[in-house]
Amino acid sequence: MRIYVDKKNIMQRILLILLFLNAIDLIGQDNQQIALANEYYQQAEFDKALPIFEKLAQNPQNINFIHNNYLQILQSKQLNQQAVKYLNKTISEFPTNLRYDVDLLDLYINLNDSSKAEKIYVALEAKVLANMGLLRTAAQYLINKQHQEFAERTYLAARKVLKDPKAFSIQLATLYRYANKKDKMVIEYLNYAEERPGNVRYVKNMLQLSLQESEDLESFVAMLMENIQANTNKELYSDLLIWANLQMRNFYGAFIQARAMDKRAKLPGNNSLEIGNLAYENDQLDIAEMIFSHVVEEFPDSKNYIDAKQMLIRTKETRIKRNFPVDTIAIRSLVKSYEQLLKQIGVSHYTLESYRQKALLQAFYLTESQVAIKILQEIIQYPNAQKDLVAQAKLDLGDIYVIIGEPWESVLLYYQVEKTHKNEHLGEEAKLRNAKLSFYKGNFDLAQEHLDILKNATRREIANDAMDLSILIKNNTILDSAQKALRAYAKVDLLLYQNRKFAANQLLDSMLIDYKEHPILDELLWLKSKILKEAGQYQAAIGLLHQIVFDMPYDILTDDALFDMALIYEELIQDNVKAQEYYQQLLTEYPGSIFVAEARKRFRTLRGDFVN
Repeated sequence: MRIYVDKKNIMQRILLILLFLNAIDLIGQDNQQIALANEYYQQAEFDKALPIFEKLAQNPQNINFIHNNYLQILQSKQLNQQAVKYLNKTISEFPTNLRYDVDLLDLYINLNDSSKAEKIYVALEAKVLANMGLLRTAAQYLINKQHQEFAERTYLAARKVLKDPKAFSIQLATLYRYANKKDKMVIEYLNYAEERPGNVRYVKNMLQLSLQESEDLESFVAMLMENIQANTNKELYSDLLIWANLQMRNFYGAFIQARAMDKRAKLPGNNSLEIGNLAYENDQLDIAEMIFSHVVEEFPDSKNYIDAKQMLIRTKETRIKRNFPVDTIAIRSLVKSYEQLLKQIGVSHYTLESYRQKALLQAFYLTESQVAIKILQEIIQYPNAQKDLVAQAKLDLGDIYVIIGEPWESVLLYYQVEKTHKNEHLGEEAKLRNAKLSFYKGNFDLAQEHLDILKNATRREIANDAMDLSILIKNNTILDSAQKALRAYAKVDLLLYQNRKFAANQLLDSMLIDYKEHPILDELLWLKSKILKEAGQYQAAIGLLHQIVFDMPYDILTDDALFDMALIYEELIQDNVKAQEYYQQLLTEYPGSIFVAEARKRFRTLRGDFVN
């Protein structure tokens, strides 16, 4: 049998195989040369790298692997014509890869040849406008080369072609933000917010990063006011006006806009109530009281009425408690306000918190402990009451049992909350109360066990309180094995907690004489200053705090005393000059103090700075 063989076909296949093998060999050689040239570049041996790069550049497949290093060598050796020639050739081979167009533009800018740079940009822009898919890549290349003005021109040209005055607003806003062109940035962020209202939170975050000075925010508010008059999208601009006013801590201005939004949307004070709560949280009690009163008066038949009425009483309560000595007549008036609210609305899930607040006033200020106990027991047993509210009521009830001298009941309640709220804030609060109860009893070892755990509490205030009490115990047991002074101190502290101030004062005065050379002296002075402050004897309190600060400058309570002196001058005596002086001393001499952040904020506010 004779087999026919196509010799021509076989030869073609052999030739293709040889060509393929040769290509693989060439690629392998090029890869070796690329690695060698780049190694020379890294070692700054440009004269050795250059001829290898020049040869490799003849093959377009190598460009992507050598481009940056090769161009950098050409520019560093000022081989500018060679660089231009290389870039023009590369652009012709890769017309849609705008990286090379931008590199040529950058080269002419560095050569101060603005006319040729402009010509290259015009060509680049034409490519982009012919294929909008290249826009963002081109803009990013321009930005990477620090040519933001050309990136801006490109976006604006594309916007013009699309006939959309708000296109690419977020990209332009970002450009202007980095260029610190705040007016243009704000306009573009507003464009973006109008187009995508769902992203207004992002816009607020970006504006908060950029508008750090009061003048910037004032200018922003003025721009918003102009827009709100001419724009149909009033809700967006009102929302941004509220935000801007809150940044400036202008709660009244925020309320005016919130009230207008409520009126337009026919809402029963929703936005106004939110601003009122923010004003309360930021210690703007006058504004908060005004806002809550507005909601109460204007919307008596709404659910917001209940919240506003409760917050109105709470705001008045906060104000009364800050004035010393506390006015018991004013406290009775608050209790009556709570009673009227409860009579009007009834005891329900909505009013349980007010019921609880009423009980605390009666227990801690009016010595009506049994009435308070009955109320708190009602709250604890109320059907389907919120878990956290029940736990808080148990803590309150435990505190009252401490006051009336039944600590065994307190221990049980505190342990219940520890168990139901393990690893939560309320559970840590319960553990801290148990530690204090052990301290009051003189069981310092058990107290220390609780405190060692609480030093790592999730909430900073609890961790700090635990640390302070732990240090107090350690400092006053090392040199006093009998713990006589510490036991006497614990007794005074308990008497004060039970509001038995006369007995506490007598014991404390004798201790100040008996232990004037003892390490516990600073703690005694601290307690005495607290008693004097609450009695309205501010200058006497300051005198004792002054003694801690200037006679015991390295004491653990020195920064506490400084901060308290400043607070007394600011809030009670209303001597802002003196308050500033002590806040500044705290910031300067105790930069690691836990009070630094609050002291800085208050100092800047008193000085008239804008605090964002």
